[in-house]
Amino acid sequence: MRRRITFLLIFFAAAAVTSFAEDANAPAIVAEVKPEKATVGDRLVYRLKITGTGLKNIKLTPPAEREYFPDKSETSPPTVTGGNDAKANDPSRIVPLYIIHSIKKSDRSDGNMTDITVVTRISYYRPGTYSLPEIVIRGEDGITIGYKIPTVEIAPLNEKGEFQDIEPPLDLGGNYFRLLLVIAGLLAAALIGFFTVRYFKRKHDMRKQAPVVTPPLEIFMNEIRALGVERLIDEGRIEEFVFGISAIFRKFLSLQFDFDAIEMTTYEIEKKLTRILSGPMYDARFHTIMRSLDLWDLSKFAEFTPSKDMLHANLAEIVALVRHISEDRDHVAPRV
Repeated sequence: MRRRITFLLIFFAAAAVTSFAEDANAPAIVAEVKPEKATVGDRLVYRLKITGTGLKNIKLTPPAEREYFPDKSETSPPTVTGGNDAKANDPSRIVPLYIIHSIKKSDRSDGNMTDITVVTRISYYRPGTYSLPEIVIRGEDGITIGYKIPTVEIAPLNEKGEFQDIEPPLDLGGNYFRLLLVIAGLLAAALIGFFTVRYFKRKHDMRKQAPVVTPPLEIFMNEIRALGVERLIDEGRIEEFVFGISAIFRKFLSLQFDFDAIEMTTYEIEKKLTRILSGPMYDARFHTIMRSLDLWDLSKFAEFTPSKDMLHANLAEIVALVRHISEDRDHVAPRV
């Protein structure tokens, strides 16, 4: 009987030691997001830290840097069929659920000690409470290691639906049509002006000369004057202002940096500018560019109506920004 009891004590002691050793080798995984409560468009920092021993060849698979829509398998806005379907003209369907702007991995592992940190910068564009995207962790044996995924609460920018002293937004379909007419008129005026100058210049001097190229800054200033941006703000025609200034500024970026910003999403423009702007130019101008593009996108698609004072300040800021960019001579040098 004593031998049996002794055997059982030894068995349970060995099991406890084995369990303790396994727990000691188990990774410590801490995931957090800051801030835990934010509004639409705020940039969040999602941090995942893994520490422990005996974690050789641990593998992490983060999500891709791109836009994610409510169906997270979709990489572009869902297509709506049916010409009479109201959803086909609903601008909210092209607003992503969230955008992953950047993912950076820092590995400070040393010897048998693993110390890995993954920092993800992410923005949500639809109100609600969401679990952050999972970063898949697998051990050397290929088995997935789970962890507690943090959640974030996203509040709308204009929760009470207050429009201050501005009239409610007009029907989007009509504004699209008006915007197209404005753009077509500006293009037609630019073409007429260009060919008129060419005609009189050739009559004055028949010698072969290089065509006059209008600087992007001059084109930008002429087009915002033609659009009457100050008047649109003062009259409360906010959507016409937002769509118009966005199109004119994207055209300026296209001419200044030699890429088609007009056909790009704000996220695609962000990635392009990150690659082509020089270090000083990036530090001085990049965040101002993105702040204006984000404001216009939120005004167009996220049911956010800025005040007149905010839009006047934005207009002054964007005009100053265009002048500064035009004066810089090294803006296209690759960033180090």
